[in-house]
Amino acid sequence: MQICLDGEQLTVRDEAVTDDWQLRWAHQPEASLHSTVAHPAIAVGDGDSQVKMNQGNFQLHDTNVERIGLPVVQTFTSTATSATLELAPAPDSPSYLRVLIHYVNGGWHLDFKALAAKLNRFWLRLTAQPSDRFYGGGEQMSYLNLAGRTFPIWTSEPGVGRNKQTAITQAADRNNGGGGDYYTSNYPQATYLTSRHQMVHLATTAYAELDFTDHRYTELSAWAVPDSVWLASAPTLAGLVRLTKDWFGTQPVLPDWANQGVVLGLQGGTQVVRDRVVAAQRAGIKVAGVWLQDWEGPLFTSFGKRLHWDWHWDQDFYPGLDEQIAKWRQQGIRFLGYINPYVVDDGPLFGTAKEAGYLATQADGDVYLVDFGEFNCGVVDLLNPAAYQWYQGIIKQRLIDFDMSGWMADFGEYLPTDVQLAGKADPMLAHNQWPVLWAKLNHDALEHAGKLGEVVPFFRAGGAGTQGYAPLLWAGDQSVDWTPDDGLPSALTGMLTVGLTGNGLTHPDIGGYTSLFGNVRTKELWLRWLELGAFTPFMRTHEGNRPNENFQYYDDYATMRQVARLTRVHQQLAPYLRAVMQENTATGMPVMRPLVLTDEEDEQTWDEHTSYTLGSDLLVAPVLKPGETQRSVYLPGGEWCHLWSGELFRGQRHVTVAAPMGMPPVFYRASSSFANLFSTFR
Repeated sequence: MQICLDGEQLTVRDEAVTDDWQLRWAHQPEASLHSTVAHPAIAVGDGDSQVKMNQGNFQLHDTNVERIGLPVVQTFTSTATSATLELAPAPDSPSYLRVLIHYVNGGWHLDFKALAAKLNRFWLRLTAQPSDRFYGGGEQMSYLNLAGRTFPIWTSEPGVGRNKQTAITQAADRNNGGGGDYYTSNYPQATYLTSRHQMVHLATTAYAELDFTDHRYTELSAWAVPDSVWLASAPTLAGLVRLTKDWFGTQPVLPDWANQGVVLGLQGGTQVVRDRVVAAQRAGIKVAGVWLQDWEGPLFTSFGKRLHWDWHWDQDFYPGLDEQIAKWRQQGIRFLGYINPYVVDDGPLFGTAKEAGYLATQADGDVYLVDFGEFNCGVVDLLNPAAYQWYQGIIKQRLIDFDMSGWMADFGEYLPTDVQLAGKADPMLAHNQWPVLWAKLNHDALEHAGKLGEVVPFFRAGGAGTQGYAPLLWAGDQSVDWTPDDGLPSALTGMLTVGLTGNGLTHPDIGGYTSLFGNVRTKELWLRWLELGAFTPFMRTHEGNRPNENFQYYDDYATMRQVARLTRVHQQLAPYLRAVMQENTATGMPVMRPLVLTDEEDEQTWDEHTSYTLGSDLLVAPVLKPGETQRSVYLPGGEWCHLWSGELFRGQRHVTVAAPMGMPPVFYRASSSFANLFSTFR
């Protein structure tokens, strides 16, 4: 049997053949799915999972697994627009799974319904070729091309180091199991694109895996029978990326204030922050906003400086902050803060939430406390409508009414799997859903306050659906070093991968965040991170978890002058950035794009993730290694003009250009309609 998908129509050939069936696109010669008795494409089964969590780091194991292949089409019906199959392990066996194939939003859905009891495992194999390349997977920070590896889909702390061969990862593993690996991510998503112009999405919130290790097929698996698998095809990879807008949503254009300079991440109390803002202005830094993550007060642990998660203005630590916010507003400087979906157990909010029944519980009914590293917190139960509405009110009263123009909407990935939730929801299915609910809650609070499009929360954790709720992402908590898996280069890779699945607006912590085991950031690293930040949609600095041990921009005046120069560059790019953000909103094409989206016919672009295009007309090649004062850059087809010198280069070749501090390799298309704007940077 052959089921052929052609636009919105479906045709069937050889319907009588029930033990060898294919699913294919009319315009492609190879089948996308091919199931036989010897190699069934779909299997179901059951298993037992064991999950351990320690401060957001998870260990997951599956045991007692039974896998039942379903090669036989037991019953089949079809129309011009849909088909229904019931699959069985043998001709004389009852059916185990019903599959409905139908067209939705530019693609085809395979909806699944279990027909037998105790089925909690699922496998699906889609055909592959040795030359196939795979992109997406949510935010993947080690690799752009996913081929040859397996990627678990389970939101978690990424870990420190993220490479089991490095000393810092090994130290983190010995400390609390928090070293991470190449696949650990705040924002994994079971969506990928292929070089044969297919897009696949596994629609489930259960633990899942994307396995690209066998060149004959890609295997999608889940610890539940999924709702569906979505399939789409387009003439180009860029065409597939545009489909993500309809599948998952997209972000609005950032407000004007967000591109009027840098958002300075500062801490330490009213006087300290006020003085540093004044010093920045005197150095010529254009300050668009001041981000005070410790507006609610600090909390010190062995990890470093943390925050007191009770979500009220700490007037002892920040006396007169309300008056200072008003003064900043008059100067065109916005105020930004911090919040997450947990409440610390020694604050008034915890008592209120506990009494009202807004917190997730243990099996015995006591509040479930999560260890965040020397302090414990309750989990606001986002599946409880009353708790959800209450926390919206907290955001409205404590953040929006305090004149915040944005905030870091942190975490979302810590939901334990042995917690009791409203409606007796299964935490194994709720875990990957939690970051999406957290983004939706922030979105709903802004919508009810009439502040959508003006106030900008930014998120690190996510899943399928976050795209329509989170106006901005950031790349998470990188280590303050140059390592490919967890340092400066990983921030760039993560921003490029997450953009391929509908998250077109993202940015990094300038300078990185995590400083542990003697790893501290240098002035050189900070300045190179600044260069990357200047060529992203949103420019924001971070002091890190150990501010006093790490280099800060205000440590010397020469650095402040460099910040001033690059913030002016970012501000001057505002008209171009606005046009590219409008394109993202309208089409789903991300602001930061891997080169493969520019010219996928050119094999030099296939795995390139150390440079990118900002929109279609700017090519940025950040300096990602210490000690480099020049860089080799691959230019796609066309003519490219060096931003700083005006020198013209022919594309489809490598060029080497100088990269002094403050002038990373950046090129613009000579034919760009923004060429006059770009030429002003010489």
